[in-house]
Amino acid sequence: MIEITNSPINLNTIFNRLKKDNSGSIVIHDAIVRKTESGKNTHSIVFELEGDAEGEMRELERSLLEKWPVEDVLLIRRTGNLSIGDVISVAAASAEHRNAAFGLCQEAVNGFKKMRCFKKDEVFEKKEETL
Repeated sequence: MIEITNSPINLNTIFNRLKKDNSGSIVIHDAIVRKTESGKNTHSIVFELEGDAEGEMRELERSLLEKWPVEDVLLIRRTGNLSIGDVISVAAASAEHRNAAFGLCQEAVNGFKKMRCFKKDEVFEKKEETL
């Protein structure tokens, strides 16, 4: 499953969406907006879409499912203006064994970083001038 949304991600529902009778492991990775980046204080991050973001997400999902023996996968990406602590993305997998679930999530996160259709613009806090 893939989702692209400008709404906040409800982390409480992800486990139930992935739970299957044969799942011995569910791994969920949440990327969140952090306060600092490269030594600068972040105010917010704006994510905009350029191009076929849905196609890019589907291709990532397809490649992950070809490689990893999982019961289910959920990939979510946010768009819009995100504040400190907001969830940027979710890579989640349910599998019979933990190695597949962990491996898929790690590869999905790396895949998120390479996506071209999600443009990121960090807004940094302005330093107050001292007199």
